[in-house]
Amino acid sequence: MTKILIVLISLVAVSFLVMKFIVIKNDVLGLKLAKLWCNEVGLQEDAFTCLSTINSDHYVVIQSLSLAVFLFVIAMTVMHTEWRIAAVVLGVVILILTGVADPKRLIEATSWNLILFLIGSMVFAGILRELGVFRFLAIQILKVSRGNVYMLIFLISVLAFSLAAVVDEVTSIVYVLMLVIEIKRILRINVKPLVILSVLATNTGSSALPIGNPIGVYILFQSGLSVSQFIRYALPLATINLLILYVLYIVVAKRYLEKLREIVKEYRHRIEAFVTSFYTKIYNSKAVKIKIGIVLLILFAFTVALNDLIVHILSRILEADIDPHSFLTFIPYIYIVIAMFTAVPFEEISVLVGRAVEWGSITFFVMLFMLGYSILHTGAMLKIAYALSTISTSPLALSALMLISSASLSAILDNLSVVVAFTPVASLFSDAGLVSPIIFFALLFGGAYGGNYTPIGSTANIVALSMAEKEKVNLSWRRWLSIALIITTIQIAMATLWIILTK
Repeated sequence: MTKILIVLISLVAVSFLVMKFIVIKNDVLGLKLAKLWCNEVGLQEDAFTCLSTINSDHYVVIQSLSLAVFLFVIAMTVMHTEWRIAAVVLGVVILILTGVADPKRLIEATSWNLILFLIGSMVFAGILRELGVFRFLAIQILKVSRGNVYMLIFLISVLAFSLAAVVDEVTSIVYVLMLVIEIKRILRINVKPLVILSVLATNTGSSALPIGNPIGVYILFQSGLSVSQFIRYALPLATINLLILYVLYIVVAKRYLEKLREIVKEYRHRIEAFVTSFYTKIYNSKAVKIKIGIVLLILFAFTVALNDLIVHILSRILEADIDPHSFLTFIPYIYIVIAMFTAVPFEEISVLVGRAVEWGSITFFVMLFMLGYSILHTGAMLKIAYALSTISTSPLALSALMLISSASLSAILDNLSVVVAFTPVASLFSDAGLVSPIIFFALLFGGAYGGNYTPIGSTANIVALSMAEKEKVNLSWRRWLSIALIITTIQIAMATLWIILTK
């Protein structure tokens, strides 16, 4: 307990010095950020009054506390991963009891649509697992790879990348990790490196198209960019970075792959026997349910990918204004209901809700959203964004700085909060003609690839961590960094080069 208090007090002191040192100045960028902050907190004041308020000693203290609490939660998670839920709950309680954050605003700031979508996806994934879909797909991957471990990791990477690009990162990691877990049960191998590979490939794919990541959706609407621009700028880079991921993974996980190859070679006959046994004993008896599950999974992927078109058609038919993002939230539940009438008894749904949903992850997400909002609400995040934006005025340097700084912050902070804070800065630079709209892609790449650095860098990472722990697969920060550090750094370097070349 003494150690925890020392860490918290130290972070408060450091945060206070940082917030006191950073002063948003009376310039165009500073006034715009100050006005944005006033709108966020509900202050009906002019830009100059907002600037004075955000720089006041009172708000410096509040900013310091919110930043310190956020960093405290991160520190506790790094020290002991199993403490993360306790730490995040403690952090939110501290913010409420100290008056730093308004409880009502914290509740309103939580992305409940994402939370509901996540719960629904987990329940639907649980249904597909009960139907035997993931075991069937895992066996198909083993069958196609034919004992070739390089083909195995290639198939896992491409599947994670593709699902994240055309559906979203949460759906991708839930379903791909189900496959990895099935492979673990079949081969009885250590799958920690495969879990990390799945997450890295998922985050890489999530940057390919706007629907793959919440930050992509946010940037799409805030910047005025078109989907065709994402296809032109983001998709090619994501594909290149997938190849970089595959090649570098073979290098950094060389020892693991050699051991895996030996295991696969040693138990090749066992694998073949298992596949044969599956088809003769299990598949024949569950063929109908497996086929229903596969059809549901394919339809689900297409429904999510075509969400906007479906909503447009429904809006015209029903003569109602349906919000696409809200409709997307309930797509998993639509397929849960379809499964109830085609393959799963009603009474099993309540059991699946308790067993398939990672309630620890859900709790962590809700509290993390609140903590992330607090550093934006108090102005701490805007101050950090302002400080970073004043380092250089060169167009290329600004874009590169935007990418690198957002990537660095996204490794330890909620990447959506980072992007929300940096977007006004990017908009101002773009409107002033200092940089091209490509700067928004710098934000996208920084947020998406920066999340690969740590186990808590993105939503997909946290979901994977919790799902793995439930299967007794505990991932340490050291193990994560041993694979992700080099790969992510090269991916970010490639993204920076891409931004410079496509200016």
